[in-house]
Amino acid sequence: MRSTARTGPGERSTRLERRTARLLTWIVLVGAVAWGLLATAYGIVTVVGQLLRDRFTVELLAQTPLPDAASAGSARLTSGTFDSAEVTIAGLSALPRFLLTLQGSTALATTLLISATVGYFCLSVLRRRPFTKPVFQLVAVVGYALIIGTVLGQGFGGLGGMIAAGELNRDPADGFWPMATLVDLGPAATGLVLLVAAAAIHLGQRLQDDTDGLV
Repeated sequence: MRSTARTGPGERSTRLERRTARLLTWIVLVGAVAWGLLATAYGIVTVVGQLLRDRFTVELLAQTPLPDAASAGSARLTSGTFDSAEVTIAGLSALPRFLLTLQGSTALATTLLISATVGYFCLSVLRRRPFTKPVFQLVAVVGYALIIGTVLGQGFGGLGGMIAAGELNRDPADGFWPMATLVDLGPAATGLVLLVAAAAIHLGQRLQDDTDGLV
């Protein structure tokens, strides 16, 4: 007599969830690799192009009132100013050019690390070994890179932008462009979260090593 194994609804649902999870993991893996390649190519072209053409794109602070055309409709604009402006500058001295190039290089290196980490983690998930030592190390490196990169990258860019603003002003002390800069600490906060995630992965790795060989 033949015995027919029947698949229950629960097992079919589990299989569907596994297939869906693998599909989503592959999508994230391909997206991370493609994003890393495109961002790297764009970053290299941008940095090299700025150096070759002597055209540096900088975001500077600007406290400028809005023009009359901003309130030409039926509504009434009571107040408003521009707080920043993206400008392209030529003829900068060597120091701001060097600092702005360092900012772009730091962002490029951080992008490569993030892309590599996401891609390697996806591969580890597909191999059913997500808590491996290289994943822990890469996530920790990316966390530190985001923290250090935020401080150094934005520090380089902020100082370069301030020097560029001073070189645009006729009077550096009292000119159109304020001698100040903004620092976004969001990436550094993300780096702290990744360090916590790296600690969790390290704990998972130890638990996985302890359960290897158990039935």
